[in-house]
Amino acid sequence: MIKIHYILRSLRDHLSFLILAFLLVGLLQTLLLTIVTTTDLFNFLKAFITQLPEGIQQLLGEEFIAQFSVKGAAAFGYNHPLVITFLAIVAITLPSKHIAGEIENGTLELIFSMPVRRYSIALSLWIVSFLAIFIVIAGCWLGTFASTLIFPEARSLPFSKIFLIGFSLAALMLCINAYTFLISAYSREGSKVALRAAGITLFFYFLNYIAQIWSEANFLKPLSIFYYYEPQKIMMEQADLAKNLTVLSFLTLFLMIPTIFKINKRDIP
Repeated sequence: MIKIHYILRSLRDHLSFLILAFLLVGLLQTLLLTIVTTTDLFNFLKAFITQLPEGIQQLLGEEFIAQFSVKGAAAFGYNHPLVITFLAIVAITLPSKHIAGEIENGTLELIFSMPVRRYSIALSLWIVSFLAIFIVIAGCWLGTFASTLIFPEARSLPFSKIFLIGFSLAALMLCINAYTFLISAYSREGSKVALRAAGITLFFYFLNYIAQIWSEANFLKPLSIFYYYEPQKIMMEQADLAKNLTVLSFLTLFLMIPTIFKINKRDIP
């Protein structure tokens, strides 16, 4: 059974950060679209890049130029390092604090001593993570929508694509959340869990980046979870969204099953 009071309490513990993240990512989306719609940045950069050596042009690629169009900037906003960082913090902090962190300070022992099933606590905390991630993504959606009201050039943005990008981003973050859950289930110190999960996330991020800029490492792309998140291609209808969501959802489920099993069986000191 899902524990509503536990969900509300956990959300309340992180409400200040969630509000801050919601506002900042929303402002970032508006700022990016403001820059693109009020300047001729796209044509300027396109003309500049065509003057560069062919090797550098190939390194930058067409996607680099495309992100300075209105649609490209809107998609890039959902892949901006600040947005990824805020969401990764949410995805990592919740399980590391409420599983390993509460084992460390003895709180989880008290919760598990109550007449509740352990899997219901784990499921409730996963719902907290789901809601928290979507609260931040909703800030992105609101910022994009506000821009369409302010700037006529942004009114042509396809909101169906914007929503799909948001759901794809949520799938990526829930995957990060799932392996943080798994690490937490086998650990006793929340700070170490957060560092390990952050390290894994950075590894995946840089693996995807290196595979993009180094042609000989292209075969490594599918090994990174970030490979399955393609906001620019979603916007341009070039992404295999069904495949990407299937892979990320399967990984999330694959990681959560042993997590719940371990939480049900482990001893709390």
